[in-house]
Amino acid sequence: MPKDQKECFSGSKGCKDELLISKAILQECKSRKKNLCVAWIDYQKAFDRVPHSWIIKSLELIGINNKVISFIKKALSYWRTRMRLHTENKLIETDDIKIKCGVFQGDSLLPLLFCICLIPLTEQLNRLNTGYEEYTTKTKMSHQL
Repeated sequence: MPKDQKECFSGSKGCKDELLISKAILQECKSRKKNLCVAWIDYQKAFDRVPHSWIIKSLELIGINNKVISFIKKALSYWRTRMRLHTENKLIETDDIKIKCGVFQGDSLLPLLFCICLIPLTEQLNRLNTGYEEYTTKTKMSHQL
């Protein structure tokens, strides 16, 4: 996993770590009188919005073993749901509805798949070679996920 995705590392506090880093950067900019532009993006219902086709493409882009990709493709192909309406007199039920987007929360593999789907974005942002350079360590940071 890229270093920019802090939630994927053992001992990381995820958002708490990211907020502390952001606070430190803001304080440094203020004390050194440096301009800084910051954008926050809130992925509303993010786990629900990842197309299964992008999950597979992301796995291919980062070079995951083809057997693993085939397994995940097969597993995703089985995801279905039905809608039921209980009335006073009867039960109305739809045919199977194929789920083509999203990952289930609560499953240990699927949040990892979500993080993998962000790797191409991380790589593109890092290729731009822009960002904030921390004064003492000279570490450059363009984004946090």
